[in-house]
Amino acid sequence: MNKDRGTIKWSAMMLPEHVQLLREWQEEDTIVTQPQLDEAQLEQININLQRAYTEHCPIQLKVWEQTGLYTVSGAIQKINIHEQYVKLANSERIQFHHIYEALLDE
Repeated sequence: MNKDRGTIKWSAMMLPEHVQLLREWQEEDTIVTQPQLDEAQLEQININLQRAYTEHCPIQLKVWEQTGLYTVSGAIQKINIHEQYVKLANSERIQFHHIYEALLDE
């Protein structure tokens, strides 16, 4: 059986600048681009947010960040139109432009 050490074996022969560039390159691979939504999707998100707020029902939000996509759920405590964010009952603030899907938990 071949016990190859992979990149560890070759890192001793690499210049520190090359190692740094490889690390930066790997970090760039983890960045997720923001999904582009059309008007119909934005309207559906708006409808679901308003409905969850007025009916006090839980909602599941799919949120984008540069490091990836994640899901958060809970009841909406506040919708601030002027500052463009939603505040959930757990005090988490989410900007409108970071939400790419809103599903009602019925």
